[in-house]
Amino acid sequence: MQIRYSIFIMVMMFALTSCTKLETSKYRSKKNDTLATKEIAENVVIEYTDSGLLKAKIKSPLLLAMKNVRDPYVEMPKGIQAEFYGNNGKVESYLLSEYGISYQNKKRVVVRRNVRVLNIKCEKLETEELTWDQEKGRIFTNKFVTITTPDQIITGEGMESNQSFTDWEILNVSGTINRKKNDTIPCDESVIPRDMRRNSN
Repeated sequence: MQIRYSIFIMVMMFALTSCTKLETSKYRSKKNDTLATKEIAENVVIEYTDSGLLKAKIKSPLLLAMKNVRDPYVEMPKGIQAEFYGNNGKVESYLLSEYGISYQNKKRVVVRRNVRVLNIKCEKLETEELTWDQEKGRIFTNKFVTITTPDQIITGEGMESNQSFTDWEILNVSGTINRKKNDTIPCDESVIPRDMRRNSN
């Protein structure tokens, strides 16, 4: 999958790639003594498209972008919220984490600390680190994971999935617990948006 970049504010930073739409309420640039430049934005919304279709939307309260370095990156130290869309334009999964970093040349986003992903099947992934490969449209980790479904709780090391987390595999399963019929499903209001809850019913 080829993702093109276009920037609403940081045009110069993303000149080497061609379309992400970025919206922000505040923006400023700082240049230190080296050639590296740090660009800062607050309340950011980044949209990733492929062939004109919206594939993902990332929101973050703070964005720190480093340019003029060998491996330019965008850091989101106050966490991110992300929505992944299917070809029908509807949200298929929702991601939360306390930290995120995007490597523009590699077309990869890495999220860390209290990472949670929920999909339209009411399946929930919990781990401490997750990587999104934008070109391949895949998410993966080699860390310990817990996946909760309406029927089971599965733990293990390593996981691979499509970016919407609707077709996943735990690489090394360490345990499986069958859930009781009266257990609540993992789609709770504190984590998953109401629109996505409606899609999952």
